[in-house]
Amino acid sequence: MKKRSARGTITRESVTDAALAIADRDGFDGVTIRAVAAEIGATPMALYTYFPDKDALYEGMRGRVFERVSATKISRRTWQSVLEGVARGVHRVMGEHPHWTPLLAHDSGLPSAELAFIDGPWELMLKEGFATEDVLRAYGSVMSFAIGSVLFERIMMGAEGDVIAKRLALLKELVGHAPGRYGSLASVAAKVDRWRWDDVFELGIRSLLAGIETQCARQARRRPRARRARA
Repeated sequence: MKKRSARGTITRESVTDAALAIADRDGFDGVTIRAVAAEIGATPMALYTYFPDKDALYEGMRGRVFERVSATKISRRTWQSVLEGVARGVHRVMGEHPHWTPLLAHDSGLPSAELAFIDGPWELMLKEGFATEDVLRAYGSVMSFAIGSVLFERIMMGAEGDVIAKRLALLKELVGHAPGRYGSLASVAAKVDRWRWDDVFELGIRSLLAGIETQCARQARRRPRARRARA
């Protein structure tokens, strides 16, 4: 255990920050009340003043995560700019702290920081004329893309380095030994000099937002016709 914390120096924020540090170091499963108490130099009983159980601690941790995501500069002018900012913030924070991703799916309460984070883009989409179910689908699509990108990058950037970059190099070698075969692969391999995950994310988020915008416009055109038909 670290040196005992002085009376009055423990706060909810210091506890959740210690828990997040443990998740970074030991993985999400390493976060326990006892481990967090040892991290900040307190007794486990002292932590129950701030968090009655582990689920409450996880809720507090998730709130701190969304505070960090919200710290990303996000333009509030349009729903597109907000969703893009959400995606970039989630991608940045989860990319820096991949062991925090299980928090987003944990079945604990909804911290106020998360509610405020969600409310902004939902409000703009509803004002724009999104159907309620489309608001949920659009937000879910953006979050799925941002988190999925982090997880896929982590898988492909294994202990042996960037798998995709190595496969591109191998592809160039293979098509060089088999001229006339795999024409499309050879054409792509000859023109790709570098591989950047950031480029993949950029194409993905812009394509996703364009698709959501197109779908929203299509649904908006259909709704007036449906209302006239009922009338």
